[in-house]
Amino acid sequence: MRALIRGLRLLIVPAIWLAFVPYAIAAGRNPGFVPPSYAGPYPTGHVIAVCLLLAIESLVFFVMLQPLTYELRDWRRPLKVLAICLLALFLEFLFMYTDMPGYVYVNAAFLLAWCLVTFSLVVVGFVISKVSPSATSNSSKHAA
Repeated sequence: MRALIRGLRLLIVPAIWLAFVPYAIAAGRNPGFVPPSYAGPYPTGHVIAVCLLLAIESLVFFVMLQPLTYELRDWRRPLKVLAICLLALFLEFLFMYTDMPGYVYVNAAFLLAWCLVTFSLVVVGFVISKVSPSATSNSSKHAA
C-alpha cells in the first residue's frame, strides 16, 4: 500500500502535464480570428513550445511540492505553489486578449487546473492538520 501511495505521489505532477499535452495539440488546430478561407500550416513549433513550457512549470511545481516527502497535513507547500500559480495566472491574463490561436490559451488552463489542485491540497491539509494534531504536540502534552 505504501508503494502505491508513493507511486501516486510521484506520478501526479507528470499526469497533470500529460493530460494537457493532447489539449495543446488539439488547440493548435484553432487558428484564432482569421478569415474563414484561411488554411495556414499547423503551428508545430508553437505547440511544442507550449508543451515545453508546461513541462518546465510542472518541474518547478514538482520541486516545490517535493512529493516524496509530502504529507497531506502539510498545507504550506501547496500554499506556496498556489501563490506562484495565481501570480503566473495573473500575468498570463494580463497579456492575453481574445481571438488568439488556441495554443495560447493552454497555459492559462494548465495554471488554472494547478490552482484548483493546490487549493484543494491546501484546504484538505489545513483541515487534517487541525483535526488530527501532530505527534509532537501529543508528546509534549503527555510530558507535562
